[in-house]
Amino acid sequence: MLKYPLIIYIVSLHVKKKGRVGAKMTDISRKQAERRLKFFAALAKLLATNMWSEALLGKVEESCAFDKGYNYALFPEGVSQIAVSFESWQDEQMLSALSKTEKPAKIRECIARALEIRIMDVVHKNVAINNSGFFMMPQNILEGNKAAFRTCDLIWKYAGDQSADFNYYTKRGLLLSVYKSASAFYFADNSKDHEKTKIFIKNALDNIVNIASLKSRIKLPKIPKMEDLPILRLFS
Repeated sequence: MLKYPLIIYIVSLHVKKKGRVGAKMTDISRKQAERRLKFFAALAKLLATNMWSEALLGKVEESCAFDKGYNYALFPEGVSQIAVSFESWQDEQMLSALSKTEKPAKIRECIARALEIRIMDVVHKNVAINNSGFFMMPQNILEGNKAAFRTCDLIWKYAGDQSADFNYYTKRGLLLSVYKSASAFYFADNSKDHEKTKIFIKNALDNIVNIASLKSRIKLPKIPKMEDLPILRLFS
């Protein structure tokens, strides 16, 4: 009579134990996520006056009161993972800032505002320059492009884009060119409040809209059927 109740009791103990382990892992994951955010906040300050290096990571650890080498526990894949994750952190800062302002009615204005915040407001200019330099190194170019594409994807989604066909890649590819060129322009812009960068972004967006409009008006010639080709009619 005790056979099945005993089995049920054993299973319940296992489930409770598993639940405690799962809760513990969730707690650890949450703490790791919080420490990563703390790491990025410190990095956003220190990268302004330091280039990417082990020395920089050591300073960030010291600023966060982490043990030396703790960055490897947070980012097992090394500096590249930190830099890419830092880009994602900046994207989240952009979205957070956008959520606190009234969303423009027009798509182009949404994109312009998002670009201005992402390029000029999220981190200090020197931080953006040093981070950009890291992704210009040959071994990091691919990851840098992926991160930039993700940024453009988030901006389009903020603007309300829901495309899932070929236009998805076309829109993001065009915006990627604007994002990168506007960032480069901003790095050299010394105008008051970076007004010239804002104008550059507006003009660049106007240009890609004109390209898209021109594309929609162009009619490609019809491709003739194989049997209508003169050379093939000789063999019919």
